Amino acid sequence: MPVRSGKRVLITFGRSFLSLDLARLMGAAGHEVLIADSVPLPITRFSNAVSKTFRIPRPKYEPLAWAQAVARIAREEKVDLVVPIHEETDILAQAVKQDPTLFPEDCRLFFSDFDLEARLHNKYECQVALEALGTPTLKFALVRNRADLEALDFDEPFALKRVYSRGSQEIYKVHPGRLPQNLTFDPDNPWLAQEWAKGANYCSYSICHNGQVKAHTVYPVRYAIDGTSCLDYEAVEHEGIAEWVREQVKAFNFTGQIGFDFIDVPGRGLFTVDCNPRSTSGILLFDPETRVDRAFFGENSEVITPLPGARKMLGPGMLMYGWRKSSLEGNTFRGFLRDYRRTEEVIFRGDDPKPGLAIPLALGNILAEAVRYRVGIPEAFMVILSVICTEVAMQIVCCTGHLLYDTCVHQDRLASREREIMSA
Repeated sequence: MPVRSGKRVLITFGRSFLSLDLARLMGAAGHEVLIADSVPLPITRFSNAVSKTFRIPRPKYEPLAWAQAVARIAREEKVDLVVPIHEETDILAQAVKQDPTLFPEDCRLFFSDFDLEARLHNKYECQVALEALGTPTLKFALVRNRADLEALDFDEPFALKRVYSRGSQEIYKVHPGRLPQNLTFDPDNPWLAQEWAKGANYCSYSICHNGQVKAHTVYPVRYAIDGTSCLDYEAVEHEGIAEWVREQVKAFNFTGQIGFDFIDVPGRGLFTVDCNPRSTSGILLFDPETRVDRAFFGENSEVITPLPGARKMLGPGMLMYGWRKSSLEGNTFRGFLRDYRRTEEVIFRGDDPKPGLAIPLALGNILAEAVRYRVGIPEAFMVILSVICTEVAMQIVCCTGHLLYDTCVHQDRLASREREIMSA
């Protein structure tokens, strides 16, 4: 283990490939990396960039105990920076709102206040916030029940998706006059109806401090599971998106990692269809040479971008799904092989081989998720790629204005829901 001379950084959800990549970036810059996760063998623990790994409670079932465990590690290990990777950001943000003394004063928490995180995480509230800023949006409406659904006045096809959901989870393309008949309604997780526009699809990823963009990249949606969850990433320049992100980040005074999904509609311009106030796959495009670690500490004055020509992929995902016709319009096996050979894989690395050798553990987790929640392999694969904590975030956001951690009630509700899934 090389001697570290930088800061101490605690990264959550070590099972995620994004955590692995960030750990490597931080380690290459000389920082000491600590990992926390509720599973015993998260893939990131095998990286030589990691000095310590901690097993902590499951955030889905024990959010208060989870937040307290993260804070305890930060205090005992004298951590300089805590970087939550996925929707557990909401748990920490609400925990800090309830108890501002939870973390040491000299420990930076890389996220915004809970109210802002919650607003951006909710697909409907995010569109409302953008509209209030005068930012053009696609036509949208909230659907809480059957009456709301039947009252929609869309003249063109529109999308129906849960306000708390990820990727292609429960997205319906609805044509006017042909409303879905078997739609279920959850008061804690209503539907967003949003105009179904056609255009070029892009994703952005930015690292921000106090309303300033410190690092930024944009990549088009190419190889993807069901056209939404990307498997390969190629950095491109798009000044329109860069300016849009700068303006919104400044308006929200946002701190943390944030990603937007865009559609560039011919003749109409840019619209965002989703906001992810957390880490996204865009972090994979940054190489150690960019010193993107500086953006997390707010040390740089210039905006850090990926190296020219940066192109990365999640190798296991590409091998499982990239060759399929559904992953890319006009896809051919020959074209897939060409792209696979010329794209850098982000998990297997000669200078850090152990995480690659631990891939069977990650694939085992995918199969376990598929069996546990009775979903297909693609859905389970997206769970592991992005570690879906949407249900946790939904429960937390819905508790705004109340004591968040009525832990017994929270655990009972989640346990009951899981029993229903397993016994169905």
